[in-house]
Amino acid sequence: MALTIEIDHAKTRAKAAAAAGQPVMPQAVKGRIRRIKWIILLLTLSIYYVTPLLRWDRGPNAPDQAVLLDFAHGRLYFFFIEIWPQDLYLVTGLLVLASTILVLTNALAGRLWCGFACPQTVWTDLFLLVERLIEGDRRQRLKNVNAPLDAKRTIQIVVKHSAWLLISLATGGTLIFYFTDAPELLRSFARADVSANALGWIVVFAGTTYGLAGFAREQVCTFMCPWPRLQGAIWDPEAFTVNYRDYRGEQRTSAKKADELRLQGKPAGDCVDCNQCVAVCPIGIDIREGPNFACINCGLCVDACDP
Repeated sequence: MALTIEIDHAKTRAKAAAAAGQPVMPQAVKGRIRRIKWIILLLTLSIYYVTPLLRWDRGPNAPDQAVLLDFAHGRLYFFFIEIWPQDLYLVTGLLVLASTILVLTNALAGRLWCGFACPQTVWTDLFLLVERLIEGDRRQRLKNVNAPLDAKRTIQIVVKHSAWLLISLATGGTLIFYFTDAPELLRSFARADVSANALGWIVVFAGTTYGLAGFAREQVCTFMCPWPRLQGAIWDPEAFTVNYRDYRGEQRTSAKKADELRLQGKPAGDCVDCNQCVAVCPIGIDIREGPNFACINCGLCVDACDP
Protein backbone atom coordinates (compact mmCIF):
# COMPACT_ATOMS: atom_id res chain seq x y z
CA MET A 1 0.00 0.00 0.00
CA ALA A 2 1.47 3.34 -1.07
CA LEU A 3 1.04 6.55 0.87
CA THR A 4 1.86 10.02 -0.41
CA ILE A 5 2.71 12.79 2.01
CA GLU A 6 1.39 16.03 0.55
CA ILE A 7 3.56 19.14 0.82
CA ASP A 8 1.86 21.59 -1.54
CA HIS A 9 -0.91 22.71 0.80
CA ALA A 10 1.62 23.33 3.60
CA LYS A 11 3.56 25.68 1.36
CA THR A 12 0.40 27.31 0.03
CA ARG A 13 -0.95 27.93 3.52
CA ALA A 14 2.37 29.38 4.68
CA LYS A 15 2.52 31.75 1.70
CA ALA A 16 -1.10 32.80 2.19
CA ALA A 17 -0.50 33.55 5.87
CA ALA A 18 2.62 35.55 5.03
CA ALA A 19 0.76 37.51 2.34
CA ALA A 20 -2.01 38.33 4.80
CA GLY A 21 0.56 39.48 7.35
CA GLN A 22 -0.76 37.04 9.94
CA PRO A 23 1.79 34.70 11.56
CA VAL A 24 0.67 31.38 12.95
CA MET A 25 -0.87 32.09 16.35
CA PRO A 26 -2.21 28.84 17.79
CA GLN A 27 -5.14 28.94 20.15
CA ALA A 28 -4.89 27.51 23.64
CA VAL A 29 -6.53 24.13 24.06
CA LYS A 30 -7.31 21.85 26.99
CA GLY A 31 -7.36 18.08 26.93
CA ARG A 32 -5.53 14.87 27.70
CA ILE A 33 -2.80 15.31 25.08
CA ARG A 34 -2.20 18.93 26.06
CA ARG A 35 -1.74 17.83 29.69
CA ILE A 36 0.80 15.23 28.57
CA LYS A 37 2.66 17.92 26.63
CA TRP A 38 2.74 20.18 29.72
CA ILE A 39 4.14 17.32 31.82
CA ILE A 40 6.85 16.56 29.25
CA LEU A 41 7.65 20.27 28.96
CA LEU A 42 8.16 20.57 32.72
CA LEU A 43 10.18 17.36 32.82
CA THR A 44 12.51 18.27 29.95
CA LEU A 45 13.06 21.85 31.14
CA SER A 46 13.75 20.62 34.67
CA ILE A 47 16.32 18.13 33.40
CA TYR A 48 17.99 20.79 31.26
CA TYR A 49 18.22 23.50 33.92
CA VAL A 50 18.97 21.28 36.95
CA THR A 51 21.44 18.72 35.55
CA PRO A 52 24.53 21.02 35.52
CA LEU A 53 24.03 21.73 39.23
CA LEU A 54 24.10 18.07 40.26
CA ARG A 55 27.24 16.96 42.09
CA TRP A 56 29.12 13.63 41.89
CA ASP A 57 32.09 12.73 44.09
CA ARG A 58 34.96 11.42 41.95
CA GLY A 59 37.69 11.79 44.53
CA PRO A 60 40.49 14.35 44.87
CA ASN A 61 41.69 16.42 41.89
CA ALA A 62 38.63 15.44 39.83
CA PRO A 63 35.62 17.58 38.94
CA ASP A 64 32.58 16.95 41.09
CA GLN A 65 30.00 18.02 38.50
CA ALA A 66 27.77 15.07 37.57
CA VAL A 67 27.58 15.96 33.86
CA LEU A 68 30.51 17.87 32.40
CA LEU A 69 32.03 18.24 28.94
CA ASP A 70 35.59 19.17 29.89
CA PHE A 71 37.10 20.07 26.52
CA ALA A 72 40.21 21.58 28.11
CA HIS A 73 41.30 18.16 29.43
CA GLY A 74 39.54 16.02 26.82
CA ARG A 75 37.05 14.40 29.16
CA LEU A 76 33.33 13.73 29.17
CA TYR A 77 31.90 13.04 32.61
CA PHE A 78 28.44 11.55 33.05
CA PHE A 79 27.85 10.56 36.67
CA PHE A 80 30.01 7.43 37.19
CA ILE A 81 31.09 7.28 33.53
CA GLU A 82 34.27 8.97 32.30
CA ILE A 83 34.91 9.04 28.56
CA TRP A 84 38.32 9.88 27.09
CA PRO A 85 38.99 10.84 23.44
CA GLN A 86 39.97 7.25 22.60
CA ASP A 87 36.54 6.15 23.85
CA LEU A 88 34.73 8.23 21.26
CA TYR A 89 33.41 5.07 19.64
CA LEU A 90 31.12 4.67 22.68
CA VAL A 91 29.56 8.06 22.00
CA THR A 92 29.24 7.16 18.32
CA GLY A 93 27.49 3.93 19.27
CA LEU A 94 25.07 5.79 21.52
CA LEU A 95 24.28 8.28 18.75
CA VAL A 96 23.64 5.46 16.28
CA LEU A 97 21.38 3.73 18.83
CA ALA A 98 19.50 6.96 19.49
CA SER A 99 19.01 7.52 15.75
CA THR A 100 17.72 3.97 15.33
CA ILE A 101 15.25 4.40 18.19
CA LEU A 102 14.09 7.71 16.71
CA VAL A 103 13.51 6.17 13.28
CA LEU A 104 11.67 3.15 14.71
CA THR A 105 9.52 5.38 16.93
CA ASN A 106 8.64 7.50 13.92
CA ALA A 107 7.70 4.42 11.89
CA LEU A 108 5.47 3.12 14.70
CA ALA A 109 3.88 6.29 16.05
CA GLY A 110 4.86 9.24 13.87
CA ARG A 111 6.81 12.27 14.96
CA LEU A 112 6.44 11.88 18.72
CA TRP A 113 9.86 13.41 19.28
CA CYS A 114 8.93 16.46 17.19
CA GLY A 115 5.54 16.93 18.81
CA PHE A 116 6.49 16.42 22.44
CA ALA A 117 10.21 16.49 23.31
CA CYS A 118 12.10 18.36 20.58
CA PRO A 119 13.81 21.48 22.04
CA GLN A 120 12.22 23.62 19.34
CA THR A 121 8.77 22.40 20.36
CA VAL A 122 9.44 22.71 24.09
CA TRP A 123 10.84 26.24 24.02
CA THR A 124 8.24 27.40 21.48
CA ASP A 125 5.51 26.12 23.81
CA LEU A 126 7.14 28.02 26.66
CA PHE A 127 7.37 31.23 24.64
CA LEU A 128 3.75 30.85 23.49
CA LEU A 129 2.64 30.41 27.09
CA VAL A 130 4.34 33.70 28.02
CA GLU A 131 2.76 35.38 25.00
CA ARG A 132 -0.73 34.17 25.92
CA LEU A 133 -0.37 35.26 29.54
CA ILE A 134 0.64 38.77 28.48
CA GLU A 135 -1.28 39.41 25.24
CA GLY A 136 -4.23 37.04 25.49
CA ASP A 137 -5.34 34.07 23.43
CA ARG A 138 -5.38 33.72 19.66
CA ARG A 139 -8.30 36.01 18.88
CA GLN A 140 -6.85 38.88 20.89
CA ARG A 141 -3.36 38.39 19.45
CA LEU A 142 -4.72 38.46 15.92
CA LYS A 143 -6.45 41.75 16.72
CA ASN A 144 -3.16 43.10 18.04
CA VAL A 145 -1.42 42.52 14.70
CA ASN A 146 -2.94 45.61 13.07
CA ALA A 147 -3.95 47.44 16.26
CA PRO A 148 -2.58 50.96 16.89
CA LEU A 149 0.52 51.13 19.06
CA ASP A 150 -0.97 52.69 22.17
CA ALA A 151 0.48 52.68 25.71
CA LYS A 152 -1.12 49.36 26.66
CA ARG A 153 0.13 47.63 23.54
CA THR A 154 3.63 49.07 24.01
CA ILE A 155 3.79 47.79 27.58
CA GLN A 156 2.64 44.34 26.45
CA ILE A 157 5.34 44.19 23.78
CA VAL A 158 8.08 45.34 26.16
CA VAL A 159 7.03 42.90 28.91
CA LYS A 160 6.71 39.98 26.49
CA HIS A 161 10.10 40.47 24.88
CA SER A 162 11.73 41.11 28.25
CA ALA A 163 10.38 37.77 29.49
CA TRP A 164 11.54 36.06 26.29
CA LEU A 165 15.02 37.55 26.68
CA LEU A 166 15.26 36.43 30.30
CA ILE A 167 14.30 32.87 29.32
CA SER A 168 16.80 32.99 26.44
CA LEU A 169 19.60 34.23 28.68
CA ALA A 170 18.81 31.53 31.25
CA THR A 171 18.88 28.95 28.44
CA GLY A 172 22.18 30.19 27.03
CA GLY A 173 23.75 30.46 30.47
CA THR A 174 22.65 26.96 31.43
CA LEU A 175 24.15 25.50 28.27
CA ILE A 176 27.51 27.02 29.20
CA PHE A 177 27.23 25.29 32.59
CA TYR A 178 27.62 21.93 30.84
CA PHE A 179 31.13 22.95 29.70
CA THR A 180 32.47 24.43 32.93
CA ASP A 181 31.95 24.22 36.67
CA ALA A 182 28.42 25.56 37.15
CA PRO A 183 28.71 26.86 40.75
CA GLU A 184 31.99 28.63 39.96
CA LEU A 185 30.47 30.29 36.89
CA LEU A 186 27.49 31.37 38.97
CA ARG A 187 29.87 32.95 41.48
CA SER A 188 31.61 34.70 38.60
CA PHE A 189 28.27 36.16 37.54
CA ALA A 190 27.69 37.39 41.09
CA ARG A 191 31.13 39.06 41.11
CA ALA A 192 30.61 40.47 37.60
CA ASP A 193 33.82 38.71 36.64
CA VAL A 194 32.76 36.55 33.70
CA SER A 195 35.18 35.95 30.84
CA ALA A 196 34.46 37.48 27.44
CA ASN A 197 34.50 33.98 25.93
CA ALA A 198 31.71 32.76 28.23
CA LEU A 199 29.67 35.91 27.68
CA GLY A 200 30.06 35.59 23.93
CA TRP A 201 28.75 32.03 23.88
CA ILE A 202 25.89 32.92 26.21
CA VAL A 203 24.86 35.72 23.84
CA VAL A 204 25.06 33.36 20.85
CA PHE A 205 22.94 30.65 22.48
CA ALA A 206 20.50 33.17 23.95
CA GLY A 207 20.09 34.84 20.56
CA THR A 208 19.46 31.47 18.92
CA THR A 209 16.78 30.62 21.49
CA TYR A 210 15.17 34.05 21.18
CA GLY A 211 15.08 33.92 17.40
CA LEU A 212 13.98 30.33 16.87
CA ALA A 213 11.41 30.04 19.69
CA GLY A 214 10.15 33.62 19.53
CA PHE A 215 9.98 34.29 15.80
CA ALA A 216 10.87 31.33 13.56
CA ARG A 217 8.67 28.84 15.44
CA GLU A 218 6.79 26.67 12.94
CA GLN A 219 9.12 27.75 10.12
CA VAL A 220 11.86 25.69 11.76
CA CYS A 221 9.71 22.55 11.71
CA THR A 222 8.41 23.15 8.18
CA PHE A 223 11.37 24.51 6.25
CA MET A 224 14.57 24.36 8.34
CA CYS A 225 14.50 20.94 10.01
CA PRO A 226 15.62 18.02 7.78
CA TRP A 227 13.48 15.49 9.63
CA PRO A 228 10.23 16.15 7.70
CA ARG A 229 12.06 15.46 4.43
CA LEU A 230 12.87 11.97 5.67
CA GLN A 231 9.21 11.11 6.19
CA GLY A 232 8.84 9.60 2.74
CA ALA A 233 11.55 7.04 3.53
CA ILE A 234 10.33 5.96 6.96
CA TRP A 235 6.60 6.68 6.87
CA ASP A 236 4.39 3.67 7.50
CA PRO A 237 0.69 3.83 6.57
CA GLU A 238 -0.04 1.66 9.62
CA ALA A 239 1.77 4.02 12.02
CA PHE A 240 -0.22 5.38 14.95
CA THR A 241 -0.39 8.97 13.76
CA VAL A 242 -2.86 11.85 13.84
CA ASN A 243 -5.07 11.74 10.76
CA TYR A 244 -8.47 13.00 9.67
CA ARG A 245 -10.99 10.25 8.93
CA ASP A 246 -12.59 11.68 5.83
CA TYR A 247 -14.91 8.72 5.47
CA ARG A 248 -16.43 9.73 8.79
CA GLY A 249 -16.12 13.52 8.67
CA GLU A 250 -17.31 14.23 5.13
CA GLN A 251 -19.53 15.80 3.98
CA ARG A 252 -19.01 18.65 6.42
CA THR A 253 -22.06 20.40 7.75
CA SER A 254 -23.51 21.73 10.98
CA ALA A 255 -24.61 19.30 13.68
CA LYS A 256 -28.24 20.33 13.26
CA LYS A 257 -28.12 19.95 9.48
CA ALA A 258 -26.37 16.58 9.82
CA ASP A 259 -29.17 15.29 12.08
CA GLU A 260 -31.77 16.42 9.54
CA LEU A 261 -29.96 14.70 6.68
CA ARG A 262 -29.67 11.45 8.61
CA LEU A 263 -33.37 11.50 9.41
CA GLN A 264 -33.97 11.79 5.68
CA GLY A 265 -31.68 8.83 5.06
CA LYS A 266 -29.06 10.99 3.37
CA PRO A 267 -25.31 10.84 4.09
CA ALA A 268 -23.84 13.39 6.46
CA GLY A 269 -20.41 13.70 8.01
CA ASP A 270 -19.50 14.24 11.64
CA CYS A 271 -17.21 17.22 10.92
CA VAL A 272 -19.07 20.47 11.66
CA ASP A 273 -16.29 22.55 10.05
CA CYS A 274 -15.68 24.57 13.21
CA ASN A 275 -12.02 25.05 12.18
CA GLN A 276 -10.80 24.49 15.75
CA CYS A 277 -8.32 21.83 14.60
CA VAL A 278 -6.66 24.49 12.45
CA ALA A 279 -6.83 27.21 15.11
CA VAL A 280 -4.93 25.15 17.71
CA CYS A 281 -2.31 23.75 15.32
CA PRO A 282 1.14 25.16 16.18
CA ILE A 283 2.21 24.65 12.55
CA GLY A 284 -0.92 26.24 11.08
CA ILE A 285 -1.90 23.36 8.80
CA ASP A 286 -5.30 21.80 8.20
CA ILE A 287 -5.14 18.14 9.19
CA ARG A 288 -8.31 17.53 7.13
CA GLU A 289 -6.36 18.09 3.91
CA GLY A 290 -4.52 14.80 4.30
CA PRO A 291 -1.11 13.57 5.54
CA ASN A 292 1.24 16.53 5.68
CA PHE A 293 5.02 16.52 5.97
CA ALA A 294 4.81 19.61 8.22
CA CYS A 295 2.61 17.89 10.84
CA ILE A 296 4.61 17.26 14.03
CA ASN A 297 2.04 14.79 15.38
CA CYS A 298 1.47 16.82 18.55
CA GLY A 299 -2.19 15.75 18.75
CA LEU A 300 -3.57 19.14 19.82
CA CYS A 301 -6.12 18.99 17.01
CA VAL A 302 -7.43 15.81 18.66
CA ASP A 303 -8.01 17.71 21.92
CA ALA A 304 -9.73 20.50 19.99
CA CYS A 305 -12.08 18.04 18.28
CA ASP A 306 -12.73 15.91 21.36
CA PRO A 307 -16.31 16.50 22.55
